[in-house]
Amino acid sequence: MKKQQGFSLIEVLLAVVVLAIGLLAGSRMQMLGLNYTQGGMIRSHATLAANDILDRIRLNREHAIDNSAYDGFDTSGTIPAATNCIATGCTPAQIAQTDLREWAGYFAKGDETSITTPLRNAVGTISRVGPTFTVVISWSEKITGNTADDPRSISVSARL
Repeated sequence: MKKQQGFSLIEVLLAVVVLAIGLLAGSRMQMLGLNYTQGGMIRSHATLAANDILDRIRLNREHAIDNSAYDGFDTSGTIPAATNCIATGCTPAQIAQTDLREWAGYFAKGDETSITTPLRNAVGTISRVGPTFTVVISWSEKITGNTADDPRSISVSARL
């Protein structure tokens, strides 16, 4: 009997199928990894934006509490007009208006020269109960493999 040399066609075909499945699984892992990395970046920017407006409210505390300057603000609504009081000095009301306009920049609204952010499709809201301000930022993420967008949000509160 002759000793068989080399690989049979079935063995080669099986090896190619196993290799193809491995490559597809690897590419799927890469897509999911990129998707979760992007989701983490959006959450980081949302947290940064929420803390930014809370810090601005803290700096304008008296006007924020006494005049409800920041209460009920929603970035999907009307954005305050631009103020130019840098040279002459701003009143607390103008500071609040500038703060809200600049904060809306995180959501690609407000000033044209606003901060570049991945929060373009997000909505930010500010509410207040007594001296406690709550900032909620909501957005949708498309998780690879899902047919619908998954709603996401963060909520940060601070008592002034």
